[in-house]
Amino acid sequence: MRSGIRRLSVLSAAALVLLAGQAGAQNLVEVRGADTKYRYVDWSYTWKSAAVVDVFYIGVPGSNELNLGGGYAFKRGRLVLTPLVYAVFGKEDSQRGVKVALLASFEKDGWKLLSFLGAYARASGEVRPYQVLDTLDVTRTFAARWEAGVQSGFFRAGGAWNPQVGPLLKLSDRRGAWAISYRFGPQREFRAGRVLTF
Repeated sequence: MRSGIRRLSVLSAAALVLLAGQAGAQNLVEVRGADTKYRYVDWSYTWKSAAVVDVFYIGVPGSNELNLGGGYAFKRGRLVLTPLVYAVFGKEDSQRGVKVALLASFEKDGWKLLSFLGAYARASGEVRPYQVLDTLDVTRTFAARWEAGVQSGFFRAGGAWNPQVGPLLKLSDRRGAWAISYRFGPQREFRAGRVLTF
């Protein structure tokens, strides 16, 4: 398992090096933060061929993870499904593992859906397997640049759940979008984020 994670890390690094010469591709950078000390920084790159490389850091109190991976976007009409595989390296508890995930997006008649669902399997260290939905956004466009809707998510580990749901507001501009949400659940959370595409 460890050699597989090392291979995946090397392949991800090699893909990053090849990015400079690609035309017609898209970079996406996303930053999120919350009053719960949740923090998230993501960079992804999608080639014209629909191959994707994705690197993200996610942190909460007691956990700091770096995820290196990629996948391929399958498009059917307005639906885009992107299966992804990551090598996961955690700062705490000698965490090493693999995460499989599905990124989904759908748009029709002003309605938008965006979702990231993942499952972590341990290779070594003390961090137990977990499942995460971060996040599921359902919004409706109004007044051209604005979207309003609902954001939900959960974290499940060892049989314990932490579901959250609440209102979401987004404002688009020529560089990307701003977002704020307030999520209710066992833990309440005010979250703000920024997405840039170029």
